[in-house]
Amino acid sequence: MWVLLIGSSRVDSTSDFFTQTIRALPNQLRCIPDGEIGNRSNFISWQRPTFPITILQPRRGGQPTAESAAKQYTLEDIKPTGYDDQAIVSYATFCELRDSGTIPAGVRFQVSLPTPLCVVRGLVEDDRVCAQVEPLYEQRLLSALRRIQDHIPASDLTIQWDIPIEIAMLEYNRHRLQDKYWKPYFTPVKAGILDRLTRLAAAVDLGVEMGYHLCYGDMGHTHFVQPDDSGLMVELANEISKIIQPSHPIEYFHIPVPKDRVDEGYFKPMQNLELGDSKLYLGLVHANDESGTKKRLEAAEAVHLNIAGVASECGLGRTPREDFESILEICATVTS
Repeated sequence: MWVLLIGSSRVDSTSDFFTQTIRALPNQLRCIPDGEIGNRSNFISWQRPTFPITILQPRRGGQPTAESAAKQYTLEDIKPTGYDDQAIVSYATFCELRDSGTIPAGVRFQVSLPTPLCVVRGLVEDDRVCAQVEPLYEQRLLSALRRIQDHIPASDLTIQWDIPIEIAMLEYNRHRLQDKYWKPYFTPVKAGILDRLTRLAAAVDLGVEMGYHLCYGDMGHTHFVQPDDSGLMVELANEISKIIQPSHPIEYFHIPVPKDRVDEGYFKPMQNLELGDSKLYLGLVHANDESGTKKRLEAAEAVHLNIAGVASECGLGRTPREDFESILEICATVTS
């Protein structure tokens, strides 16, 4: 059984992240991220300087005005994302450690990217501005992706798309969320989400592995809403697979599992997954809870799921370092 590392961590350096994870999981990783250390540890927060401060949400340190909401924005107003710079530097470290034998041959370098929708809805205040600047930010992100693919061989690269805001918008549309922070600014919602994901997938070169991290958020170590079960994610994964697989293979889907869900009911909708050759990773590993992790895995296996591997529920950049170490230990135990 494999292990998927979602992305972020509280490790001090990229080299330390690679070394520590390989030491703990020497044969369980098909791909490995760089740990998203430093200012990248809190997911998209480091993208705030990409946008004018006058359109950012106040909760993100923004100072929106009526004038900024009415302005017409151009690409010059949106700065480069920096995802390419970070990936290229980290890939050099990856290669050094692979050449020295620390990282096994065949393990790919994983770059986790948020969707433009995720970043724009997550940071920008006004719906009208969101609709206007999202295509501009998408252009910036796809330029970064192009440069990543130009510098990293396809055979070494895995691109993971992180999609929490998409899940939140779908839950908002089901009236399970009321905060306008999660409100879609386009209709129809699901079709708009799938159109966006299709464009992003088209920008990933054939030969580059591609996966999806479905997410219910981890702000303050809680979800933006607790999923009733895995049903909504199963529905979305099937739609993504149906639309994208014909043009680009999907290597994996990651589906999170809340800590208290040791019941078969949570997993039962996954019997309806239609993922073709894609692998299923379950984010059921929770820190300092080896017995619960085993119970969640047993509940998943009881409904006869084809599980390729396990993972944490979300990224670990907002958890104490000891929790990160606990996650690695439990992953090693349940996959040994």
